[in-house]
Amino acid sequence: MNDSKPSLRVKFRFEGDPKANVAILTYEQYSNIKELPITIECKIVKNQKLTLSKKDVEVINKKLELAFAKSTHTKSLSG
Repeated sequence: MNDSKPSLRVKFRFEGDPKANVAILTYEQYSNIKELPITIECKIVKNQKLTLSKKDVEVINKKLELAFAKSTHTKSLSG
């Protein structure tokens, strides 16, 4: 994630996940997650404890890139 871009604290949950996660994302990443068909919850929050590190978000990016490589949908959450 580019540190010069504005950051948002985002709470999101995908289908099959038992609970939501909270991570620091760019607005572009937030928008992309919100549009994914597997997203059940995605909202900007304040004062909630982070559950994902920057490294965790990078791992999610890579997994989603692979999952959507042949799709016309969002191919990356990279901002």
